[in-house]
Amino acid sequence: MEKGTPSPPSVISSLLKKVKDKELREFIEAYALENNHFQTEFLLRFADRLKVAGKEKFLLLIRQVIEQLQHDAKVTDATIIRTMADQLHSLLQKAEDQLAIKNYLDPFHLAVALIEEVHPILTRLDDPDALLKGCIIRSFSILDNIVTTDAGPDLKELIFESAMQEAVRADYRLTGLEEQWFDILMDAAVSEHRQLQLLDLLNQLIHETGSHHKGGISERYEEYFLRKKITLLDSMGRAEEAKKVVEENLRIRAFRRQLIEESMAKEDFATAKELIKASKLSDQQKGRLYISSEWDELLLKIAVAEDDIRSIRQTGLRLFYDRFNITFYQQVKSTYDAEKWMKEVEKIIATLKAETHYGLKGIRLLAALFIEEKYWTRLLQLMQKNASLEFVEDYYDLLKEKFPAELVEIYREALRRYAEHNMGSEHYNYVVKTIRKIQSLHTGNEVAKALTTEFKVKYSQRRNMVKALNKLVF
Repeated sequence: MEKGTPSPPSVISSLLKKVKDKELREFIEAYALENNHFQTEFLLRFADRLKVAGKEKFLLLIRQVIEQLQHDAKVTDATIIRTMADQLHSLLQKAEDQLAIKNYLDPFHLAVALIEEVHPILTRLDDPDALLKGCIIRSFSILDNIVTTDAGPDLKELIFESAMQEAVRADYRLTGLEEQWFDILMDAAVSEHRQLQLLDLLNQLIHETGSHHKGGISERYEEYFLRKKITLLDSMGRAEEAKKVVEENLRIRAFRRQLIEESMAKEDFATAKELIKASKLSDQQKGRLYISSEWDELLLKIAVAEDDIRSIRQTGLRLFYDRFNITFYQQVKSTYDAEKWMKEVEKIIATLKAETHYGLKGIRLLAALFIEEKYWTRLLQLMQKNASLEFVEDYYDLLKEKFPAELVEIYREALRRYAEHNMGSEHYNYVVKTIRKIQSLHTGNEVAKALTTEFKVKYSQRRNMVKALNKLVF
């Protein structure tokens, strides 16, 4: 802009002083009819001047936000969602400002209108960043805030009644938002009358989910409603009934574990073991087949607490073979003296190698065992038989000082296979990095140089690879 030329804002300010009110109103009306975005921004800016009030005012505003974008075929779903979310958050911020000064009615109407109008959109448009979902959750937060403050009882009752109706709608379950309604119900149910109403609803939902029980999602929902019931009963001073809910619903996996852990905490190990036995049987009946389970981890804890050496060994090894976790191996090892352990280790190694599912995980587990026992020569032999570059890299630091010449040869074969099957700049740079590592090993320089020459000739058509290899200096 040239010196002395007024800026656009100052020109507009000057011009507005000369434009008559009637002319300005006519221009705004005409422009708003042509520009949906301006129309929406104008409505949001002067919403407090609208003649309609209450929920109808916010329904008008939210529908305008939605319609302004959905009628534009050139606008992508991502743009629709982002713009819509920004404008809705602007309304929500004003509502939260009203809550801060204890004005509850408009925030209530906005939250209800927003949930009602925006939630159906989640079933039609993809919302990968949860922008619209975030607006809905913020609306739920406003409602929850109202029921937990000193807002009038009539307004709280209205929220409670609305939540009772909305919480059972299937479409909220589809979007994962039904829990928001139940959070409000739990906070709003402060009188005995409301608590009993909510208890009846929970019992109805528990019956419905339980009667269609097929595990998986149904079990998770049944557990959710049962937990809400337990919390509600506790808040009503009915702790014994709450405890009974857990005991009567041991088909729910989490409840079984809860009862087992409570028995263990009280050192009632006999009860805990009986419950674990029943849990394993229940899992088998549901077709869950495995060598060990989370129940075995609890059995191992009990065995340690009771200093039951035999059980520690049996259960610990079962978990070690199934979970590929060296921690269980170490627990078993701690129960043997050094002489007896030497013999036991060989049995364990033989068992690992004999496993039909002995694959990459089994090899890794065997490597971990060799490291635990400091069987460096056997670890080297394992690397020689399984010379993938990734496998070699993982144990390089442990063996580089002990077997540098052997590592050079292992690297040579592993890198040849890697170079043959991997193309692209990222892989070429990794090849160069690995050759440098070979070069750093004792006796490795000549092998590194030979590999570099070999790759340049064999892969001469891979120009980027040759370019990367040319960076090496010998």
